[in-house]
Formats: sequence, C-alpha cells, structure tokens
Amino acid sequence: MSDGSTPADVLQALHARLQAVADAVGMPTGHPDGALPPAGDGTTRPADDAFVVAPASPERVGDLLAHLVDRARSHPDASMTWLLLVALTGAFPTSEEVLDARRRLVADTPGASARWLLTTALALATVTDCLAGIDIVHDGVVVDVDFSARHDLNTGIQRVVRSTVPRWAREHELTLVAWTGTGAMRRLDDAETSRVLRWRGPIGVQPLTARPRVVVVPWRSTVVLPEVPAPHLCLPLAALAQHSGNAVSLVGYDAIPVVSADLMPPAEPERFVRYLTVVKHARRVAAISASAAEEFRGFVDMLPAQGLTGPGVAACDLPVDVPARLPDAVTPEDGLPQVVVVGSHEPRKNHLTVLHAAEVLWREGHRFRLRFIGGSSWASRPFDRAVRTLASRGRPVEVGRAVGDDALWSAYRTARFTVFPSVHEGYGLPVAESLAVGTPAITSNFGSTREIGQDGGTLLVDPRDDDAVTDAMRRLLVDDALHARLVEEARSRRRRTWDDYARDSWAALVAGDVPSTATTDEDTP
Repeated sequence: MSDGSTPADVLQALHARLQAVADAVGMPTGHPDGALPPAGDGTTRPADDAFVVAPASPERVGDLLAHLVDRARSHPDASMTWLLLVALTGAFPTSEEVLDARRRLVADTPGASARWLLTTALALATVTDCLAGIDIVHDGVVVDVDFSARHDLNTGIQRVVRSTVPRWAREHELTLVAWTGTGAMRRLDDAETSRVLRWRGPIGVQPLTARPRVVVVPWRSTVVLPEVPAPHLCLPLAALAQHSGNAVSLVGYDAIPVVSADLMPPAEPERFVRYLTVVKHARRVAAISASAAEEFRGFVDMLPAQGLTGPGVAACDLPVDVPARLPDAVTPEDGLPQVVVVGSHEPRKNHLTVLHAAEVLWREGHRFRLRFIGGSSWASRPFDRAVRTLASRGRPVEVGRAVGDDALWSAYRTARFTVFPSVHEGYGLPVAESLAVGTPAITSNFGSTREIGQDGGTLLVDPRDDDAVTDAMRRLLVDDALHARLVEEARSRRRRTWDDYARDSWAALVAGDVPSTATTDEDTP
C-alpha cells in the first residue's frame, strides 16, 4: 500500500467497520477477538489506536460480512445497503452505486454478494482511506459545515453559518462535519471548529492532520446543510437523502442560478441543478425569506412529475447582525451628501442603473457623492468602464472593494440614503443593514427586498425603470421632510436577532415544527 499499510492492516480496519455496523443495527453477532466494542453512549467512536487489537482473519471478516449481507438483503429499503457500502469503502456512495449494490444483493446468492462487496472494497483501498475508523452517529443531528470550516471567507452564507451554528451548539447536541478528500464525512479539527464556533477573523492555513481520518456516518439521524454544498458532494448527499434513512434538512438561500440564469456566469446554472438533486430528496427546507420559499416551493411543485413529494418548505427570515458598538458617522470633507450602494458589481445588482440615475441628477445640478462598496464579479467590466467615464468627467464617484466591517457600518451611518435596486435576491441584506442603523433605502418593489422594505424606511421602485430609480434618488436628495419621515420609520422598526433566527431555524430544520415567524405552504394563498 502506498501509505505504508499492510493487507493485514486493511483487513483489521475493515473488520472493525463492519462490526460497528453490526452494533448499530442491533445484530447479535457478539464481539469476537478483533471486533470493536461499542462506546458507553451507544455510538461507536474509535480512538486513534482503535485497530490495535487481535488480528482479524479473512474468515472472520467473511463471516461477519455474510451476516450483514443477509440483513441487507431482507431489509425493506436500501438504507442497510447504503450503510454497508460506507463501512466497506470508507466513502459515501452515489444513488447509482446504492441501487447497483442493492440489485446484486437481491439477485445473487448471499455468498456471491459478499464476495462481490469484499472485492469492491479492496479494489477501492488504493483511492479511499482504507484504514479509516467509523463513527456512527445514531439518532443525532449532524451539521455539514464543510466550506465554512475549511476557509477564511466570511461573506453571505458563511456569516449565516458562523452566527447560527454556535447558537445551535449551545442549546443542542451537534456533530459538526466536513468532508474527506475521498468522499466521506469527518469531524472537524481544532482550527476548523474555531472557524465555525469561535469566529474571530481569518486564522490562516490549518495544519495537516497526521492521524488517519475517522468517517462519520449518520444513522437514523437528521443531517442539516446550512451551506450550499460543493458540486462534487451533491451526488453522495442526494444518495444519503434518498437511501440512507436519514432526514436531510437544508437552509434555502435562493434559486437565482436557474430563475435568473441570464444574469449569472454560465457554469452557475449547472452547479445549482446538481444541488437540486439534493433538495428534491430532502425532508425540510428553511428558506431565508418568503420570496426564497416561493422559489423552492415552485421546484417542489414540479416533483410529482417524477413521483416525488419533495421537502416541506418554511420561510425563516434572516436577522440583521448590527455590531454592539457602531462606528461613528464621518462627515465628508467636501460636505456633500453621500449615497451608498453596497453589493458586488454583477449584472443582477443593477449598478449600471444607479450610475445612469446619478449622471442624470448631476447634470440637473444636484450635488452628492456616490460611493459603491463591494467586490468585483465575473461581469464587472461594464461597471468599471462606466465608473471610469464618470470619474474622467469629474463626477464624485468612488468604489471600495476591500472595505472592512467598521468602514462598512460607518458608511451606512454616514449615508443620506442607500440604493439597492437588485432584480433578484434571496434576501436583501444591505437593505436590512441600512434600515437597522436608521438610514433610508431605495430598493426593489418585489421579492425579498419588498418584504424587508414594506415595514417602513424605504422607497420601493421598479428597478428596471431608470426614471423611477432616478426620481426616488432625487426625492431623497431634496425632500428633507420625506427623508426625516423615512429615518424615523427605519429607527422604529423591530429588529430580528440571530437568537430569533437560530431558534426558528432549528424548529423548522430539526424539530419539524413551524416557527412562529415562519410561513408555510398552508399560509400561502
């Protein structure tokens, strides 16, 4: 073996994984020499030296495998087959692999089935972690935080994960997992746990883990996906949702890549369609807004064409995370009113419309400074060209692409108003953040931004109507009475907290209850 392990090592590890499965499903096989005894809490959690036990012979492995094959053959569904494949290969199978194995187990004799499974497992030993232990989480909650655990990026989805999961962990028993390079779940190391539960900013590259990984296997559990999984993980996750007997729940952010595919990079719709293979076999979806919930319900409504019912969908609105101590507003040296636009410079954010409106107003003689805060995107060139053209004319326009949290909140407080005329959002966070500090916002009159804006503090406009956006900006620049009224409306709004969201999302995703602030299919006319 390339990793220095011997065939005896592989056989020993395989036998321990099979014995763990036998324990999990309650098979009365006993614990012969070389087997792994169960942990005191009913799960099987091998230590680093779990396989330093009496040698496992091929005969002992074959006998145990035959017992498990017999159980899987008689099982009423494919969940036992799925569990057996994970134990044999140390990786999570796809639906195609589960169905192929299930058919072989049913059609072949027990001996032939066992030989085929063992041959498959040994063939994969060169590409999977053949010495991996197995950690079966029975009747628990497994939370997949793969991206947030392994990366220092802290935008959008990562902010939701790092604000929500620590609150779940304080109130409930969780198993946090990432993925191995060979396609299986694993527990987090210390650095990864800190990224998720104790985020204090970037921590750099994590140290390599020297010991063999232990595969985490949910069994009769709830698996929660608060992130959108990477494309290569969607097939094994779909199989887990469809065949494993676990309930899969997920946070639904939006369906922008398919609904607004014309405004997205060409690869994004294909990536998202892979994700929908997980969604259609999930048990529950907690969408981040009523608008996002409608998108997911629209997908669910198509599933009867495949004979599927799809997940139940509830809307669980995101909160606004306002710092305990806000930075001061900064009076510009030139004394000009500031108009702030927050968001990446991609087509659906509609920043070209804002630039057009600003130029019309500047030509009318209105004096103000236009400030964009946000990073570049796959299609930033038209925006960049328009900004350069305006700047060459002496227009007071600036772009900040690497702005920290303090500077962002200071900009919100300094602005006379913000503009967020996006044509499609799962949740318009810049609108909510602007209103949370008492700064009026101009935003779109449909979708999730309308949900946020209709409670006061905003002017709602058709973002595709240049004249409507221009008129709204003009009104907030010159009408002090209107501006003051919107400021008061913004300051009087009730602010939803992360504690609220953590409570409600847990109820929707895990407990199966409808949170008090959520809307469900039955609430929707």
